[in-house]
Amino acid sequence: MKRSTAVSLSLYSWLSVVSWTIPVDEAARILAVETVAAKSHWYFMSSVLRSLTDAGHTVTVFTPFPDGDRVDYTEVDTSRDFPMKLELDVMAMIQEARDPFMLLNAMSGGIRFYCDAVHGNQKLADVMASEACDRYDLLLIEPLAFDCVSYLAASLGLPVIYSIPSPMMTFAERRLTGHLSNPACVSNMLASHAVPGTFVQRLTNTVLLTYSIARTKYDQLVTFFTDPRPYDLSPTVNPSIIFQNSHYVTESPRPVTPNVVYVGGVHLKPAKTIPEVSDG
Repeated sequence: MKRSTAVSLSLYSWLSVVSWTIPVDEAARILAVETVAAKSHWYFMSSVLRSLTDAGHTVTVFTPFPDGDRVDYTEVDTSRDFPMKLELDVMAMIQEARDPFMLLNAMSGGIRFYCDAVHGNQKLADVMASEACDRYDLLLIEPLAFDCVSYLAASLGLPVIYSIPSPMMTFAERRLTGHLSNPACVSNMLASHAVPGTFVQRLTNTVLLTYSIARTKYDQLVTFFTDPRPYDLSPTVNPSIIFQNSHYVTESPRPVTPNVVYVGGVHLKPAKTIPEVSDG
């Protein structure tokens, strides 16, 4: 069985579980929201959505990278809400992101901006104000380091599926899954090693995990008390399923909660034969 077919079947099976009120022979009506204006994030999200529409489900998606409507697929353009950062210098990005502590320190401002951009979209606000639970069956959305997507889920009254285009965000793992991996055997997402094998690596891994959790929580509390938003007051809505861009082949062994589904490879296209090149 090809990987793309296997992943599509996995998505459909888990979707049937979360949408248990929907008979398996009927299509689900999915509302999707891309919260980050980055091509790599959208590349993963759009591939997940295509697998769902190919399985017969209906999708309405708010995205800053519209590809065009198709059968059972409708887009709402949100590109004006986000600064479009395309064709950036790779080496400059590596220099900016190479220090995990500097990256965490700079992250809070960007996350807050994305939260405001998502909730500032008038068309999405209209959906939240309407009887969306009668129009959609579930919400599929990419979570952020700060939880500002629970407000949308609570307002809509829909079950939630998270789409994570990377390995698990270690500093947000407990909030997303209720589980926190042991830093003695599971590397931080921002660590420079795949598996902490030495005492120094385990120690630095623990320090990085502690700092990342404390820093994101501190920044969230500061913004909550100094510049609160309506979405800051929302109760947490836990996801029913998490579709994660990872695979057991690329991940070292680690404990995973049952609702985390690895769908790494969903964005890959089927392999083609190498064309023959004549010597002449």
